[in-house]
Amino acid sequence: MAAMGQARGASWPKAYEALRTFAAGQGGIVAVPKSLTVPADARPAFYERVEAARRALARRVLGGRLDEAAFVAGKCRAMRQRLLDASGLAAFRLAPTLEAFLTDVEAAVSKPAFSAVLDGLQNGRDAGEVLEAAGAALEEACSSLERNAYEAWAYCGVVSALDPVRFWTVESVDAYEVHAVASDEVTVARQTPSPERRIPEAVFETADGRVFAMKNEAARELDYYGLKIERRRDSSAGGNTAGLVGHRVLMLYRLGSVDEVDAVADRDRMRQTPSDLLVEVLAPRDMETPAYVSLFAARINAARSRRPVQVVTYDEAGKFPAGMEEDPDIAPVRRRVVGFDEGVLTEIAAELAD
Repeated sequence: MAAMGQARGASWPKAYEALRTFAAGQGGIVAVPKSLTVPADARPAFYERVEAARRALARRVLGGRLDEAAFVAGKCRAMRQRLLDASGLAAFRLAPTLEAFLTDVEAAVSKPAFSAVLDGLQNGRDAGEVLEAAGAALEEACSSLERNAYEAWAYCGVVSALDPVRFWTVESVDAYEVHAVASDEVTVARQTPSPERRIPEAVFETADGRVFAMKNEAARELDYYGLKIERRRDSSAGGNTAGLVGHRVLMLYRLGSVDEVDAVADRDRMRQTPSDLLVEVLAPRDMETPAYVSLFAARINAARSRRPVQVVTYDEAGKFPAGMEEDPDIAPVRRRVVGFDEGVLTEIAAELAD
């Protein structure tokens, strides 16, 4: 066990060499280009070394970015816990891959290295070749998970700033009869899948008696909100993106009571309830790459927010194209430079004040 513990913290070349040496020394292990066979009695020790190697590879590629990612993950965990403590929820579940990131950052971001390590072993590649092959995928995994954790921090923070004291999940058998059901667990972006209808995942009541429905929607799904459904060509997720790690927006809808919850979009009938507030985190490239700007403009127009869309950016980097924010054909936008300033999230929540 002591030797294995040392391997877990080993440098990338040493951890990879330990795996290769172990595989070569076990007569029953066959690692060739098109086949990998590991006898049952050798599997625990073999895959422990694969795990140590992929973690070491991630540390080698990402370096200090792992500390940055761990910081963001910690902020997200703390914000979610604040929401749980205030509302009495037992769980506020994010996508499983994002949950794994919040639990063990190194394990989550190193996941793409698993196949690279095994491929290197089977094809006799040295540590440098495997490093080169895996670098881009590890960088992308870290960036994606870090961004998603930051989005979750921001969206949980806006909801938390509204001071929710009780939650209901939104349930439906067929996506037509919709009911709010008291629950101590909420799963972000969950709904009964439906090509036609989009349903909030939860309803909550605030300390001052207001009631809101919320939908943490995958940004790409907003592209379908204003489109008449064509069943043979439709490639939407049917509103249920609970398992997706991807860019999201937060949409909040003011209700007169919990019983008023219903679908917020019906593509068959071309009906849509305007959101009372839409919050979206953007990166600099989202604001400056023409194709991304075009997609952003299309989806905020589709969402039909009653108030200016709240664009959250981490810092001042990135600018919209000149004139875009004054364009009458694009929904009004208000940029908020947030970083980790919870006071700005409170200001965003205050947009919903009566």
